[in-house]
Amino acid sequence: MIVGVYTASLVKERADLWEEILTLKFAFELPLVVLSDFNETLHAHERSSGHLNLSGSTSFHRFIFDCELVEFNVQGHGFTWFKGGSMSRIDRAFASPDFQLQFSSLSLCRYPRGMSDHCQLLLQSPEIDWGWKSFHFINCWLSYPSFLTDFEALWSDCCKEFPGEFSLIKKLGIMGKKVETVE
Repeated sequence: MIVGVYTASLVKERADLWEEILTLKFAFELPLVVLSDFNETLHAHERSSGHLNLSGSTSFHRFIFDCELVEFNVQGHGFTWFKGGSMSRIDRAFASPDFQLQFSSLSLCRYPRGMSDHCQLLLQSPEIDWGWKSFHFINCWLSYPSFLTDFEALWSDCCKEFPGEFSLIKKLGIMGKKVETVE
């Protein structure tokens, strides 16, 4: 179960949301991820001002404890929200231990904020390099009457601007994409 959060700015309204999520967690008993803008910090060092809203922080801590959530460590800069000279870490991701066991390769990456005052967060699995893949030709393709003429037409139409060996590599890539769309 994945819950995307954009919480209110009032501590009481956030506490109400924490209760609703807690109810969901125990009603469905599924592996859980809760992520996004919590509008609250857990520690004073998560705000550039060092100010900690004790009531809000305590409520947030209790929510995390009651839901049995574990925080994903964010890769990159710790602050996720910027406005003027103020910076805070209010955007985060948490998961239940059973979710983290099931998807142990996931990590949380922080990307630049762009036009927003919030940084983008992406819960992702590392890319796997499967190594070199050889080209496979399936002889049954030749049984289609138009295969050779269609292939020749596609081959001659694509990638005329790349020189030498780059032309072959680029053509094979484009051919693969065109063949996938034809299927």
